[in-house]
This record gives sequence, C-alpha cells and structure tokens, in this order.
Amino acid sequence: MRCILACGLVLLLAHVPRLIAQVPSSVADPGGGFFAPITTISKTVDEVDLAFNVTDKKGRFVANLQPSDFALFDNRNPLAPERLTFFQQRSDLPLHLAVLIDASDSVRDRFKFEREAALEFVRKMMRTGTDRAFVVTFNDRVTTAQELTDKAAKVSRALKNMHAGGNTALYDAVIYACEKLRQFPENQLTRRGIVLLSDGVDTVHRSTLEEAREAAARAQTVIFSVSTNISQFEPDAVGDPILKDLAESTGGMFLAGGNEDQIHAAFRDIQKALRNQYVIAYNPSAFHADGSYHTIEVIPHKHGLRTNCRKGYYAIVRSIH
Repeated sequence: MRCILACGLVLLLAHVPRLIAQVPSSVADPGGGFFAPITTISKTVDEVDLAFNVTDKKGRFVANLQPSDFALFDNRNPLAPERLTFFQQRSDLPLHLAVLIDASDSVRDRFKFEREAALEFVRKMMRTGTDRAFVVTFNDRVTTAQELTDKAAKVSRALKNMHAGGNTALYDAVIYACEKLRQFPENQLTRRGIVLLSDGVDTVHRSTLEEAREAAARAQTVIFSVSTNISQFEPDAVGDPILKDLAESTGGMFLAGGNEDQIHAAFRDIQKALRNQYVIAYNPSAFHADGSYHTIEVIPHKHGLRTNCRKGYYAIVRSIH
C-alpha cells in the first residue's frame, strides 16, 4: 500500500535521536538543497507515505523542520517514533504528474493562454529521467493526449496540439487520471500529483464529486486546482467550490487562473509547493488490508504553522514493482 498523502498525521516524536537514526542520513541534514541526490527506498505493502506542505500565518512555505517538530496521528492514534521509516524536507523524490486540461466550450476564450502557462510550467518542473507526466484533455470525452513520459518536449507537443469544444466531463477526467496514476509502476517512494485546469462545472453528469474525491483518496494523490473563472466578474462562480473541495480534500491548492497574469502566477505557486514538500513514510501500528478508510493528521508543534496535507487513505494492499 502506498499513500503519498498530503494532509494530517500527528507525529508524536518524543524520541528524536532514535527516529533520526532509522531514516537515511540525508534526512537529518537541514541544509540540503531542493534537489539532493535521490534516495531509493524499498516499499512494503503496509507502508503509508505522505507528502505535505507547511506554511506560516502569511501563507509562506516553511522549510528546515525536523521530525520532532510535528505530531502525527493515524486514525486518531498517535504514531510511535519507531514506526517512522522516512522523512525528507524539500523532497527530491520522483514525481508522477497528471496535467488535466478542460477543453470544453466554456473555456474556449481563455484556452490559448491557459495552454501556454501549462507549457511553461511543465518545462520548468520536469526533471528528465526522474519526473514523469501525462496529459489528459476533457470535454464530452476524456482523452489521453500524451501518455506518461519523462520528456518535457513530448508533454509540450501534446499541449500545443489541443483544441477546445464540447461539454465538460470534469469528474470523469479526475477519476480517469487517478486510475492511471495508480497503475504506473513505482519501485521507490514516488510523489503523485494532478494539476487540474477547469471552470469546475461538470456538464456531462456521468460521475459525481464524491466519486472523484474517493478516486483521489484511493490514488493517494494531491490535486492542484486552477480555476479558469474570471473572478472579478464571477465572484461566486458555481464551479469554484467544486475545485476547492477537490484541492482541500487532497492537501492541494485552489488557485485563480481567470486571466493571463493569474494563471502564470498559479503555476508558479504550484511549482513552489511541489519543491517545498515534506515527505514522511511510516508503518501503521495495526494495518489490516480491509479497504477501510483511515484519517491522517500532521500537526506542527510551533504556534502559527499549519500543514496542508490530505485527509486520509484507504487500507489496501498495493503490489510492489
């Protein structure tokens, strides 16, 4: 089982020296850069891994925290320090990323600059040989425009060749991307993310928000939702609460992208979030692969800090590749 989770686990880490001794030596180094050498970690079926961000009161990302700076809860049970198997700040672990682009009629007027912003993001974010991405477009149908690749140029070509028109199968697209993320082989801890560009209104109605939310939880992925609604004219756009729900329930971010400046800023914020992720892996004290849902909570000890991470995971066995 694998959970790159982006929300709450409370690390009751009283015995810090014991804990640090059990994780790779690079973990204890607070001075590491964004992209330190990648540590390969063997996964077990009962291991949960969680990616999350920490911010201060002004929303700025906080780095250089150590395991002793958090408390972690799994199903409201405090995690014993010896059950932590991995900790890394500003994680350089591989990233599997789904880029979901709303290609319906409702975004036609903004489609060109949205596509260009996504192109810039992919070029800056992907590391050849380490990160992989695939592109999905959705209107009446959900289509894979580019299968999983570590070549930013291929992703860029797929984005350039997209055209808008039709209805909006939003929930179908999220579910589809989550299922694909679950199927990709991972031989070490790997972060998973979805970047979703849409106005948030599903007009096809084949699937529901609850089904999309559950698919994301089962895929253990974080969703970054970028709203294409023009906020100054649509302050209460009906799709924005949907996009916020998908982002917040997975430990992601909801960002405005209704004009060219906003959408470029949104992608810069996503890039910062991904580069400032903490990753924790742990073995639950009583793991049973019964499909039950477990809540997770990560609480910083320092006043004024907050974690942004997913709400939980499903206890299922995942094959090891």
